[in-house]
Amino acid sequence: MEFFDQNCLFAFATAAEFSVVFPDLTKMADDLEGGSIVELSNGRGYACVLGMSTLNFATNLTFLLGAEKAKGREFSAVFILGVCGAYPGRNLEILDVVRIDSEVMGDVGYQEKNGDFIPFPSGIYATSAKQAPKHIQQLKSVTSATVNLCTGTEEMAQLRTKMFNVDVENMEGAGGIMACMIHKVPVFEIRAVCNMASTRCRSEWRFEDALVELRKKLFEI
Repeated sequence: MEFFDQNCLFAFATAAEFSVVFPDLTKMADDLEGGSIVELSNGRGYACVLGMSTLNFATNLTFLLGAEKAKGREFSAVFILGVCGAYPGRNLEILDVVRIDSEVMGDVGYQEKNGDFIPFPSGIYATSAKQAPKHIQQLKSVTSATVNLCTGTEEMAQLRTKMFNVDVENMEGAGGIMACMIHKVPVFEIRAVCNMASTRCRSEWRFEDALVELRKKLFEI
């Protein structure tokens, strides 16, 4: 696959992310929420909006892949797209566009009586980058934690980076990769850093700017 082909699927968690990456289709963004797909013009493939959180994203993607397969449509690859937060001290900056090659479940486990959090072992891997388009292969490879609770303190950021040795966090990646594994569809996860995952400060987030950079990298604009 030298570049995106007409049978690939671009999967987003939110309509806001979809709208920045495909600005020509903004008007239909809200209609896609929940797992509907749209065929992109000029043979660019398909796109969908699956909902925030591991549960929503994984459930809707699993259903969508199965339903489309039953209709005779099989996707050549799924590209999970969106934003992420970067942990401090991991040599990443806001607006960097990265390829996430592995995920861990960052808040699945149990708590000891002394308050310590003990995670369940997890390692979830996207398809080898060697199978991705060449311009995707050239993106920086990072590791990520899929979390249900986004980091909001420096203490939490330090805990997660120390515990999992990860670079970024997001809320859907692990579930999306697992859904594709079940259906045996190649999957790649590409995200743009919109904030530092530390002390929470929404006013410093660069959500739209990050997605503009993501769009540039994806389509080599």
